[in-house]
Amino acid sequence: MPFIDTGELFQIGGISIHIGVNALSLLMLMITIVGIWGLVAAIKNRNLLAVLFSVATVATFGFFAIATIFTYGYPELGH
Repeated sequence: MPFIDTGELFQIGGISIHIGVNALSLLMLMITIVGIWGLVAAIKNRNLLAVLFSVATVATFGFFAIATIFTYGYPELGH
C-alpha cells in the first residue's frame, strides 16, 4: 500500500510511529466527507434513519481515517 512518510512522531516499544497518509486513509476520508454531506441532507429532509446511518458512517470512517493517519506505524526490524 502506498505510504507517504512525513516523519517520525514517537516510539512505542521499539516501534516507530510515523505521521503519514496512505491510500486507504485517503479513501476513508473521502467516505467521511460524503457521509457528512449525506448527514446534512438527511437533517434537512428530517429523515431519522438516514441521520442514524450517516452519523454511524461519519463516526466509523472518520475515526479509522484519523487513527490510520496519526498512528500508522511500522516496525523498523533490522535497520
